[in-house]
Amino acid sequence: MRSRQLGGWYAAAILVVAPAACANPDRPTGTDVSAMDHAAMASNVGNPNAAAGDAKGFISGWLDGEVVDLRYTRQYFCAEPPESGVPSNCEVGAPANVAPRSGPIPKIYALAPAGFQPDPATLHCKGGILCLNHPPMLDVSRLRLVASVSAPAHSHIVPDRQAGWHNTVNIRVPSLEVWNEIATAKSLTKVRELQAAGRLGPDIPTNVYFFLEVQQH
Repeated sequence: MRSRQLGGWYAAAILVVAPAACANPDRPTGTDVSAMDHAAMASNVGNPNAAAGDAKGFISGWLDGEVVDLRYTRQYFCAEPPESGVPSNCEVGAPANVAPRSGPIPKIYALAPAGFQPDPATLHCKGGILCLNHPPMLDVSRLRLVASVSAPAHSHIVPDRQAGWHNTVNIRVPSLEVWNEIATAKSLTKVRELQAAGRLGPDIPTNVYFFLEVQQH
């Protein structure tokens, strides 16, 4: 079984990719994908709960109408199955069969702008920059899109303040109008309202896990 690797990355659709840094500019959390030495990125197969040497930092998120800081303290975890076509093993469109720990695991929702450019102030990870502890590539072939995407733009919603491993759910946002409604509400409640109205895409499962703490902004 292949496990987490630093050779690939993450999101749910065809996305606008624009060079920029991750949100929270006062706390550096991104890496320029074009400058990465992919050949030197060895696999990190082993215990995903051993965080020694993993980077630590902050990326913004939304929770119940507020901006929060998500403190990432471990490298992402993706494992096959499901079969993935990228070195990271990170797959969008199929749920995980292998988790980093036993028991229920909360969700983190990654909102992906599809075919438009939102206000950069509303993006937590801007396109073209690898956000902290995120894989640089995702296999999105199960969505009948291109085979893979690298460091796409996205923002995060968490449903509560639970810390630890979170399984990523991707949601494709079809228009700037819908994006702005979510960015104003900053809540999963608004996401569910828009999905029920048929204005927002469904939840898309992934095998991508992140380890984070939710802190006051």
